[in-house]
Amino acid sequence: MLLEYDGTDFFGWQYQPHKRTVQGDIETALNKITNETIRVTAAGRTDTGVHALGQVINFFTASKLDLRQMRTALNSLTADDIYVRSISQADDTFHSRYSAKSKVYHYHIIFEPLPLKIRYNWYVSRALDVPYMKKIIPYVVGEHDFRNFSAADGNDNKLCTIFTMNLTEEYLGIIIHIEGDRFLRKMVRGIVGFMYDVGRGRFGPYDIKNVFSGSLQDIYFAPPQGLCLVKVRY
Repeated sequence: MLLEYDGTDFFGWQYQPHKRTVQGDIETALNKITNETIRVTAAGRTDTGVHALGQVINFFTASKLDLRQMRTALNSLTADDIYVRSISQADDTFHSRYSAKSKVYHYHIIFEPLPLKIRYNWYVSRALDVPYMKKIIPYVVGEHDFRNFSAADGNDNKLCTIFTMNLTEEYLGIIIHIEGDRFLRKMVRGIVGFMYDVGRGRFGPYDIKNVFSGSLQDIYFAPPQGLCLVKVRY
């Protein structure tokens, strides 16, 4: 299933009792349609306030309902901030997270508080040195231990490979594109927050080496509303 959603009013992707989450809304609708207890798995667990244009989920069902009817029913049972873009049958071995080759995220920043964009962009009121911010990109691309750019805990693998990253200047704002094989919790927001601190002169581009080494730990995490999961590649 391919999902698009506005994450503003959700407490993230993952199911939480007594809180509205994307997973919770989708599972509630599926259970009504199929009369089954279905659990869905997402390609990535987006945090509170983070959006998605191309979230991919998988689930198992014994239902014989036509997939077009299932999509129509799901879109009628969920609120306007979730939209099922497509449903298809996959091989039994498919796993939305572990089968993924890469994920693409975009982070959006605007320099004016535009009412129709404020839910999906980080409004930054100060001037940023964008060319200076771009200088960190070569240090991010490649395989690195990103634990110090994330809110990850435990003993899970912290190595991630960033395939591509770029910063595009647009009218009244910028878009940061980043594609990698996997992402730790809040990792993109940590990278963007560091770029912001470089752009405002708090750090220099070469301080990124100190973040990786752990000798510089006081980094800023960009707010969630500018982040969007754009695509998952398989």
